[in-house]
Order: sequence, then C-alpha cells, then structure tokens
Amino acid sequence: MNVVVYLATKYLKFKGTDRGISLISVIALLTIIVSAMAATVILSAANGMHYNFMDKLAFKDFHAVIYGYGRGIPEYEALGTELKKLPGVVDVVPFVDQQALIKGPLGTYGVIVKAFPRDFYQNDKEFKNRFSLKRGEETNASWRHAIFIGYNLADNLGVSVGDWVYLTLVNDDMLSLLQYKFKVAGIFEAGYAEYDTSLVFVNLEDVLALEENGRASLAIRVQDPFKIEKWLPRIREVSPFYVYSWKTLNRNSLVNIRNEKMMMRIILTIFFIVVCFNILSTMMATVLDKREEIGILKAMGLRPKSVMTVFLMDGFLIGVIGSAVGIFLGLFFALNLNNILHGIEGFINFWNNAAYMTLRPFFVVKKPLKFEFFDPTAYYIREFPMRIQLEDLIVIMGLSVVCSMLAVIWPAYRASKLRPIEVLRND
Repeated sequence: MNVVVYLATKYLKFKGTDRGISLISVIALLTIIVSAMAATVILSAANGMHYNFMDKLAFKDFHAVIYGYGRGIPEYEALGTELKKLPGVVDVVPFVDQQALIKGPLGTYGVIVKAFPRDFYQNDKEFKNRFSLKRGEETNASWRHAIFIGYNLADNLGVSVGDWVYLTLVNDDMLSLLQYKFKVAGIFEAGYAEYDTSLVFVNLEDVLALEENGRASLAIRVQDPFKIEKWLPRIREVSPFYVYSWKTLNRNSLVNIRNEKMMMRIILTIFFIVVCFNILSTMMATVLDKREEIGILKAMGLRPKSVMTVFLMDGFLIGVIGSAVGIFLGLFFALNLNNILHGIEGFINFWNNAAYMTLRPFFVVKKPLKFEFFDPTAYYIREFPMRIQLEDLIVIMGLSVVCSMLAVIWPAYRASKLRPIEVLRND
C-alpha cells in the first residue's frame, strides 16, 4: 500500500495519543454527517412544499388561460375546438371567473366564483382528485343553480347540502351588482385553507344564462405545466387574444419561491462554513498530536509534498464519508418524516386523552383538542410533501467535500513545513 494512503487512512481512524483530540476528531466527522443530513431533510421538505404550492397554483389558474376582451370570448367554442388540435394540448375548458359576495345565515364573505360546464364536475378526474366531496354528490351538479363550496366556508356561512345561499355578482355593465340565489349541491375539501374558505364552483350554463352576452373565457391544460413555455408560441399563433400562462398570473409567488430557495441555500452554505472551521481546528490538533511521527517520517525521507497530500486526502475522505453517511440518513428521515410526525401526534394525543379520562371523574376538565402539527384551518398542507432532487444531493456532497478540503489546507501546509531536527529535539 502506498505510504501516503496508509497514513491518510491511519490518521482517519481518530486514534491519537490524546483522547481529547480523538474526541474532537469524531465530533468533526459527526458535524459533517449532521450537516449533510439536516441539509437533505430541509431541502427535500422545501422542494416538496414549493412544488406542492406551484402545482396548486397551476391547477387553480389552469396551465394557460385566454380571457378575451371585456367579459369574455365571442364564439369561444370554435376557438376551443381549434386549440384542442394543437400538439401538447390535453384539454380546453370554457369557464367564467369573477369575485363575488356570498351570503348565508351566519354572514357574508368575499369569494372567487369559478364556473365550468356541468359535466366537468362529474367527468374531470383531476378536479375530483383535488376537490374531494365531504358532503353531497357529483351528480348534484345537474341541479339548476347548483353551487359547490369549501367546508370552511360552509361552516362560516352555517349551511349544508340543500340549503340556499345568495351570490352577489357584477353585472355586464361593470357598474351594478346583481344578487342570485344558488342551492348548495356539495361541500368539498381541497386540503388548502385558501380554497376551502374562499373558492366556490357553479355551473357555466347557469352563469351564461344570467348574462346577456353569453361569453366565456378558455382554460387550457398542457402535458407538463412546468414547461408551459414550450407550447405557448403555438397556442398564441391560433388565438387572436392574449394568452396568459399560470406562471405569468402568479409571477410574484414564483419569484418569492425562488428567493426563498436561494436564501435557504445561502444559509446552508454558511452552516457548512462553520463546519469548515470545526474541521480546521480538528486537523490542527491532529498535526500537533502527530508532530513526532511526522518528524520521524520526514527524517526517513518522506517529502513535504507527501505530508501535505496525507492531510489533503484526510480532508477529502472526511468530506466524502461524512456527506455520504449524512445524505443516506437524510434520505431515510426525509422518506419517513411524516410517519415520525404522525407517531409523535399519536403519542401526545394518547397521553392527553389518558390524562383527561383519569381526571374527569374528580375534576371539571375540558376535553383536549386533537394535537396536529398541521392544523387544517391554519395550514394549506396536512403533511410535508417531501420531494428529493438529485441536484440538491450533489450540491450537498460538493459543499461537504469542498469545505473539508479547504479546512485542511492550512494544517496540511503546517505539517509539510515541520522540520525533523526541531521536532525530534523538542519531543
């Protein structure tokens, strides 16, 4: 075995003459492992939340929309037929959306009204997957003046399936308001507090019957919403009206997501720099611990360049081993994080209920609320939507190795400059 490789692996075993130095060496490796593990879990959670949020934005506004001029597109059905022929276009759906006021027994609230064809609610699989009905039936969409509302909004209004609510819409002249009566056909749950509180669906046929011009806009779905730019030029060639992509409609939200991820990577980089100084102090301690051994080896003919290579290889191995173990542990926790959190929730709820059942015969106590990390009334997710990206794992490993290599440059240089005569005389 090459003497440089032998010494590098020997020093990596962290067995020094001083137990304190060995402990510091182990801690240095553990910091790399913990840093890589934390970075993997944090970035996977952030990626999942960002992707989940963008996916909801893309569905809410469809992948692209054509609004036309004024209140809608004249002859929208003919334009929709032409758009469906384009490659990459999966579906084209006429719709109307506008802000409105909804009134129920317990109050009045501002909502966004989206109107789609009656058969859309029954046949569109993606819609049914995202908006699961808690009460009511999909076939209730056939009711005249049917309306579907979120369960949070239903609680706020004090209504259930079969009750009547009043929608106040803007008239065609954009100057006056008109109030219409709608019957609650279903109560849905989207798992996103904003949708469950301020989004309602009605039949396009009912809305068009209320308006004089009978115009609608067009919503377009493509094969991959995250590559919408690929199909926009062809869509714009066919449409005489301006086409808005979901990225254009949600530009500010997407910029915020990009900035959040950039800041997160900067913070993780700073974290690795702190680890770098930890490794620096460890390797300096190792050099001091091995002074006599290095002096003897140099006296026997080991060149300064080889001594420096030993410590550089140590830094490289610490970075590779630490990041590999850390990423492996990070992937394990990332894939099982939600199960761990559910287990903690169950443990806390079990003891809360046990305490309640024990104290109830002797004291007046309130029944404890169910503990949840993600309260559905406050958060738009029920659990962490983890999303692991290969590029993030490469960045984490690269940062670990680079920081480890940079940290050992100065100790390696100091070790290579040790003079055998002085070392042996002093030690």
